[in-house]
Amino acid sequence: MLYDLKVWLTGLILLLPIPVLALAWMRRSRFYAGHEVQERQKTLYLAALLAASLSAAAYLEFWSWRVCGLYGITPPLAVLLILERFLFVTRLLSAIAIVCFFLGRGPYRLLLILTTLWVTVQIWMHSRIIHWA
Repeated sequence: MLYDLKVWLTGLILLLPIPVLALAWMRRSRFYAGHEVQERQKTLYLAALLAASLSAAAYLEFWSWRVCGLYGITPPLAVLLILERFLFVTRLLSAIAIVCFFLGRGPYRLLLILTTLWVTVQIWMHSRIIHWA
C-alpha cells in the first residue's frame, strides 16, 4: 500500500507543471485587465510562458517515453531522435523562460518560476535518450 502511495505521489509531482501552466494561461488576460503593465513586461511574460510551456511539453514527452520503457514499448528511432533534439532545444528555452519571468510581469510568477526551474532541472538531468555506441 505504501508503494502505491509513492507511485501516485510521484505521478502527481511529475504532472504538476500542467495545471500550473494552464492556470497561468487562463488568468493572463484577467490580470492585465486589472493591472497597468508596460508592453515590454507583458511581452516578456508571454514569451516566458510560451517557452515554459514548450519545455513542459518536452518534459512530459520524456517521462512518457520512460513509462513506455517500463511496459516494454519501444518507439521508433525517428521518434527518439525528434524527442532528443526537442529536449536539447528546450534546455535553452527553459533557462530563457526563467529569466523572462523575472523581467516580465504577470500572474503567478513565483509559482511559474519554481515550476519552470523543476522542469529545467529534470530536462538537464535526463536529456540523453539515445546512447551512441
